[in-house]
Amino acid sequence: MKDFQKELGKELLASVSRSFFLSLRFLPPKMRESTSLAYLLARISDTIADTEALPKEKRLIFLSEIGSAIQGSGSFPDLSDMTFGEGLTEGESVLLQKSNLCLEWLESIDDINLSSIQKVMRSIIKGQSDDLRRFPSNHLQCLSSKEELDDYTYDVAGSVGVFWTEIGFNSHGNKFSEQEIETMTELGSDYGKALQLLNILRDFPQDFDNGRCYFPGQFYGSTSQKVWEEVSEIWISRCRFLMGSASKYVNLLSSPRVRFSTGLPAMIGVQTLDLIEESDWDSFRTRLKIKRSNVKSLMFRALILSLTKKGISNWLTKEIKAN
Repeated sequence: MKDFQKELGKELLASVSRSFFLSLRFLPPKMRESTSLAYLLARISDTIADTEALPKEKRLIFLSEIGSAIQGSGSFPDLSDMTFGEGLTEGESVLLQKSNLCLEWLESIDDINLSSIQKVMRSIIKGQSDDLRRFPSNHLQCLSSKEELDDYTYDVAGSVGVFWTEIGFNSHGNKFSEQEIETMTELGSDYGKALQLLNILRDFPQDFDNGRCYFPGQFYGSTSQKVWEEVSEIWISRCRFLMGSASKYVNLLSSPRVRFSTGLPAMIGVQTLDLIEESDWDSFRTRLKIKRSNVKSLMFRALILSLTKKGISNWLTKEIKAN
């Protein structure tokens, strides 16, 4: 591994991946490289998609160029001298400046994992681009159907569960899981969709105020609180149902390290969902977040529970059913 790959895969990854860094770093080495690189590529495209410093048309062009480069036809746009205002963290700024190094790293990945990275990035960039087109202004727009929401959550997160599964089997075969890859792929997809639906629930007040409503319906003229009271129970229940796939998925993994890395986001997610469901509207509007001390406690618990095959799975099942 070259020096720049070590820098990108450790220091820079830690600065942009928050609590997910430990999940990535704890993976077995054969899985770690491809998943870490894919995460950095997704953060590059996500940072571009989210920045308010560029008009949406320019962001769409950049996303298209990034997508083409990842697929092997073209190069990344030069982002090193771009001014994105004050909305970026230091880590995100450095990541954009060094984005071409991520592409160089991608060129060194073996063909089977390269194909998986390219596939997941096609889905993610499609979802990000569709999102920019779907919400062209600050005037309220809502998704048209449950199917449209399901497609979106698959593109930006369900596809990641599929990718995680592919990398696991590519790297370890049936030592990743003795279950059929088709079953693991379906469960992984639902797990990813659960995490994205959780993000949508958590961010609802801010998104609604900015003209974005991911829940299908006719809500024009309604207040965000009224809409939340109408839809929250349905979609929190849906999120809990999908989280059940996370429990099943982790239960079918063979390695304690992989169980820890895979199960920790679900454990944090379930407790975040509890926090959303238990909060009043005024508290919810402040964008709820689990305390860092609670995250550390969950990390320690996940580490212990991962040592037994059903430890994390049983904990998740109990937490999901408790509400």
